[in-house]
Amino acid sequence: MSAQKLAEVIDLDSRRATLILQVAHVRAEAEVHRQIGINSSLSFRDLKDVLVVSFDLPAEGAPWHFFTLSADAAGAAQPGAARPRAGSTGKRIDPTHLLRDFLRQPGQQLGFSWGLWTFTLSVADCYPRDAGTPQALCVGGSGSFGAGFDIADINAQLTGAETADTVLSHARAEVRDLVDRSQLSDFISLLQAVDLARPVTLPPHTRAALASLPRETTAQGRDAFWSAALALTCMGDTATTDAVLGSTMQALGWSADASLARARCASSLRVLEGLGAAVPPVDRLDIYRALLQR
Repeated sequence: MSAQKLAEVIDLDSRRATLILQVAHVRAEAEVHRQIGINSSLSFRDLKDVLVVSFDLPAEGAPWHFFTLSADAAGAAQPGAARPRAGSTGKRIDPTHLLRDFLRQPGQQLGFSWGLWTFTLSVADCYPRDAGTPQALCVGGSGSFGAGFDIADINAQLTGAETADTVLSHARAEVRDLVDRSQLSDFISLLQAVDLARPVTLPPHTRAALASLPRETTAQGRDAFWSAALALTCMGDTATTDAVLGSTMQALGWSADASLARARCASSLRVLEGLGAAVPPVDRLDIYRALLQR
């Protein structure tokens, strides 16, 4: 189903919609871009706070507002087009309005003024959300205003220390320890999306098999297993899973070779993969959720 058709069938007036926004600041000497997933029920004042973090803007001191774009400015906001010319903006938007009041389907655009800088915002996609979806998350980007683009640091700030503590409070001790030692804050967002607080009903034999893991006794083998478990929970393809596994092991001080990591915890992975081999993806997520829960 196309993004346009999806927007027609999703009720974006509900509180269960996520917008994917493409946000860009373009000038002659530089371009800075961010892709941000955000709850459509948040206000424009909330969105301002998200943009401040995502672009590393000064928290105070600059006047700001959101505004509608005229037809000329909206066309110029397309990739490869000329920059919107001065005076081509429309009406200012009350910052207490909700995003869904103005942004409801792919292709819709608005502007954001921060001091003398102007940003364009475009809806790239929209889809239903559930209770575990983060309120706001940076999912990609390029360029920066000086300090470099660090998506992990951005998402750590967006998630917030209090939220991170709450999310980790539902994870088992081994998972909390791995996140703490690796300093990979993206796992906070993953665990939040998985919603470890949700009760899981599994057959007794599945519960017993999960309780036996990991079977490894060495530090490297146990790190490899929990790294693999988190990578598998991402529900990505093999290349994505291996990339997450390798980067996690490297952050823990081991080799980044994903094949080597799998070998170090092969016995446990056979059990885990066997439990999920005959079930659909949604039920497989319940297996990972139960494994990671306290």
